[in-house]
Amino acid sequence: MELRYKDNKLEKLCTNEREMQRKRPDIQRKLRLRVNALRTAATVGDLPRDDPGGAWHKLKGDLDGIWSGELSGNWRLLVEPDPLKSLSAVVVTVIDIDDYH
Repeated sequence: MELRYKDNKLEKLCTNEREMQRKRPDIQRKLRLRVNALRTAATVGDLPRDDPGGAWHKLKGDLDGIWSGELSGNWRLLVEPDPLKSLSAVVVTVIDIDDYH
């Protein structure tokens, strides 16, 4: 899958080990796993099968169409598939690391 990021700051946090360790050591290991899953999955719909530890699922309500991957008890990696709501999307944009609960 093609992986994009909402902005440079988020890309650096998701791809630079030193930045992960400095800013988010609490989720560093799982963030690395989720980003690798995004890189290796063929489509967004494959994420639940290819990365079951990520508990990937499509959100509803205000975040309808956005996908969420687990980073910790409450923290999630949020990605937006392109086209939105398509299980066969091969492009995703990482849009946030959020505790939306």
